[in-house]
Amino acid sequence: MLQSTHTVTISSEGIVMRNVILFCVAIVSVLFMATGAFAGDISAPSARGPQWDAWSPRATTDVGNPMFKALSSKTMDLYYGFRGGVVFDRSTNKWERIRMVTITRSAVQGHVNQVNDAFALAAGLHDIAVYDFSKHRWVVLERVTPDDSTGMLSKSFVVTPEFVQVKQLNGPFWKYTSAAGWKRQ
Repeated sequence: MLQSTHTVTISSEGIVMRNVILFCVAIVSVLFMATGAFAGDISAPSARGPQWDAWSPRATTDVGNPMFKALSSKTMDLYYGFRGGVVFDRSTNKWERIRMVTITRSAVQGHVNQVNDAFALAAGLHDIAVYDFSKHRWVVLERVTPDDSTGMLSKSFVVTPEFVQVKQLNGPFWKYTSAAGWKRQ
């Protein structure tokens, strides 16, 4: 009888210890997923509403499907897909996400998504976003539809170390610089 009581005591201590460990693992997992998948998460106007509120990225680099090939420079990496873009800023070691409805026709790959050491471009159907490395954040030109006509892609989307320039559909060019922000040309 004494031996079985002793066994029950050890078993209940073991169960308590196991529950404490499981609880700690669960808390750490939730914190890791929340900080990893939602770090720097902002939304363009085109990415608001119930269908977006219900979407939770599975991982930091989850930008929905289809997804274009990731692009890299010395300062950042750009992931671009159906639900927006994500930049990994190497100086801050942080992921910065822009949620937007994007253009994912294979013909526009490498034009609507571009990166160099100063800027990352993620052009969407109704918004244009530039990640400015000097500011370490996304700057969004709202409610401007870019001209993604296949014949003019190299002229409609220009990314240089000094500026980003995008042609508006049936409209003017828009130019972004770190000093002035977005300006109509």
